[in-house]
Order: sequence, then C-alpha cells, then structure tokens
Amino acid sequence: MKRYDFSFFDTPTARAKSDSVKWTRYGEDIIPLWIADMDFHSCDEIVDALAARAKEGCFGYANDSASAIEAMIAYHKEHYGWEIDPDWVVPQPGVVTALSMFYEYVKATSYHPGVMINRPVYHHFMMSADLLQINKTFVDLNPFAPHLPDLSKIDALPCGGWMLCNPQNPLGHAWTEEELKTILAFSKEHNLLLASDEIHGGLVLDTPNTYRPTLTVTDSEFRDNVMAFVAPSKTFNVPGLGCSFAIVPNPKIRAFFQQYYGQLIPNVNIFGWVGAEAAYRYAEPWRQGMLAYLRNNREMLYAFTSRWELPVCKLEATYLAFIDCNRLLPALKGESLQDFFLRYGVAIHDGEIFGSPGWIRVNIATQRELLQKAFDRMSEAIDSLAL
Repeated sequence: MKRYDFSFFDTPTARAKSDSVKWTRYGEDIIPLWIADMDFHSCDEIVDALAARAKEGCFGYANDSASAIEAMIAYHKEHYGWEIDPDWVVPQPGVVTALSMFYEYVKATSYHPGVMINRPVYHHFMMSADLLQINKTFVDLNPFAPHLPDLSKIDALPCGGWMLCNPQNPLGHAWTEEELKTILAFSKEHNLLLASDEIHGGLVLDTPNTYRPTLTVTDSEFRDNVMAFVAPSKTFNVPGLGCSFAIVPNPKIRAFFQQYYGQLIPNVNIFGWVGAEAAYRYAEPWRQGMLAYLRNNREMLYAFTSRWELPVCKLEATYLAFIDCNRLLPALKGESLQDFFLRYGVAIHDGEIFGSPGWIRVNIATQRELLQKAFDRMSEAIDSLAL
C-alpha cells in the first residue's frame, strides 16, 4: 500500500500551470493561502479510478451511483457511528447548492421566511440568502471558547430555519455534543428547521475533539426537522469533481430537494461519482497522512502568530486558520488586510467576507516549505509597520 508520509505531502504539485482558481487569481509571484482547497497531490487510488474511467473514452450522461452512495454511507457508519438510511440521500452537485435549496424550502413553506446564520461563517451562507432575498438573523459566535452566545437573547421569531456549519468554518471549531444539543434544543423550542453543512467533518485534527454528525445527536422526535450536507470534497481534496449529498430524513423536505435535482440543478457528473466512491473506499490512509501533515503545519502557524502576538482561534478542525489582526489596522491607514499582505506576495482571505472585519483566514494546507515562505513574507509585511 502507498505510504502517505510527509515526503508525499512535501512534493509540490504543478497547480500554477493548471486552471486552478487558487493559483491563477493573483499571478505567479503570489503565494495563495486563500480559497479552501489543498495543494496536496490527491490519493493515488482516486487518480487511478478517474484515469481508468477516462480511458473508456466516452463521457455521456451518468446514472446516480448506488455504489458510491453505499460507500459514503458505509464510511460514515464506520468512522462516526452514523447510520444513514439510503432513502434519506439526495445527491447534489455541491454543498452550496444544497444550502440554497434549504433556503428555498424555508422561504416557500415557513410562516417566518428567514434564516438564522452563525457569524463569522463561510461567506456563501450569507451570499445565497441575499441572492434568494431571504431575511437573515445572525448568531454572533465568540472566536474563543465558549463559542456559543446566550441563545436566550436571540430573537428567532423572524426565522423558519437555522443554517449551521459543523465543524465551523472559519473558527476551526469542532462542535461538541453538548453544544449541538443546545443548538437543537433552541431549534426545537422555536420550531426551526436545522440544516448542517458538514463538509469539513473529516478534518478534525486531533483528539479529544471529534466530528459529531448533527443527526447522531438529534432525538428521534425532532429528526424530521434536521438535515445535513456532506461531501468528500474538502476531506479528500476533490472539490472540483462536484459530488455532494443532502441527508434529509423528512420525506416532504426530501421531495422538495428531489424535484429540483436533474432539472434546475444538474446531476452529479460521471467523474464526481467515480472520485467520491474511490475517496470513501480507499483514501483513508491518505486522510490520516494528510491530518498528520496539517498538525505539523498548525505548529508553524502558531509559531508565526505567537511571534507577532496575533490571537488565533484554536484550530481543532479544518485547515483554515482564523487570525485576529485588529492591532495592525491603525498602521494600515485604511488599506485592507487583504491588499496589505498581497503587496508582500501572499493572498489571504479578509475576514470581512465572513462577517469579521480585522481578521484574516489563512489556508495552511500546502507544502511546509511554501507555508514557511508565506509566513516569512507576512512577517516582513508586519515588520514594515510602525506598531
């Protein structure tokens, strides 16, 4: 079996010469630590499965793959004790599509057509709500523990649903069972539908933290009010293949999702199915090697933030670090954090897009040598300021 050790993940990929959004957005001289995909070579078994299908030489329409769905269900049962009924599964070309469908359902069926959204959060939560003209009520999370605010002070009346991110992007927090129970109890009390984006579930970095699928914490009485969205994309670095799954126990809500799939929403493509099945069946050794590599990169991150006394959220899950740079702002004289670091050759995500001005999100899922080079450039940038 292939050894997915540090030397494997240290090997650069030629992404700058591909059509990579991450590597072409800002040019050759910029180290991209912004968008959420990894620079690591994919698991060999995934590559081999895709190559074998490509050699068939015909790329027609694909049926939904019962085998890939079976692999996804088996993987979640083995690793997280999550018993997913096959009838609950609705394929999706992406999790953003699924969360938009959730918003559409809330808008179409709820007396209060609004959604609660944790903040800071993955920006598409807010962008999709705006595009669909659905009202937003924000639950402002604490960057450091305890993360949940006092929910009794949240006015849920305008809302029919709550869109959760589990684990949380960009705070890098793996929600605990008790926290999820608190969220579920509030949802139950206020008759909210709860949807949970669990795309980062396979990226919990170490114990005692673990990924707790929201539907494994939900009691049977409230289960029909809860759904989850999962995908191999972030965990196994295959986001470009476009294969995700809405897990929807409620048959009425599931029918709403199904009526759009293959109509307004495109079917999952043939390579999406092949890549997803290979990931769930064969890529676990790759995942374990990747997590070990990320733990090492996390120490590099902490060394950088400690040097400059920049508070950073404890990175329990994901490869996306959220760093408080508010103390730099006076010296920037109105320049954005994104533009500031870009001048020194590093592309980061400005926290404003997630609802946290003064913060930055940094993707550490790249080769150690490149990550250190990026931190050196960022240090040079900070050193240039009159702090």
